[in-house]
Amino acid sequence: MASLDDAMVDRYLERIDLDPAEIRAADRNIETLARLQRAHVTTVPFENLSIVGDPFGDATGEGVTLDVSALYSKIVERRRGGYCFELNGLFTALLEALGYDVHRAAAMVTPDDGEHT
Repeated sequence: MASLDDAMVDRYLERIDLDPAEIRAADRNIETLARLQRAHVTTVPFENLSIVGDPFGDATGEGVTLDVSALYSKIVERRRGGYCFELNGLFTALLEALGYDVHRAAAMVTPDDGEHT
């Protein structure tokens, strides 16, 4: 996965309403991680328009790439949202650039009976 440079990290932190200098000076601990995660999930919306297209028009979706530079352009520069793999992919790049050790894992939600449909 490509990485974010310092300027990109600062713009991303500003996109999620955090002060880059404050975050860079903070300890890499669970409190700072929780703050980053909360900021990300409350400012960057989940959306699937790139997949399904414009629901009120004839435009089809632009398609999806998981390339970090394309995700950065979409989510930070164009101030869009994304679907789970896009949002988590870019957030992973942010955390890695800030010095966190990140492990990605796939998961799914199942009903109470454990059956998949």
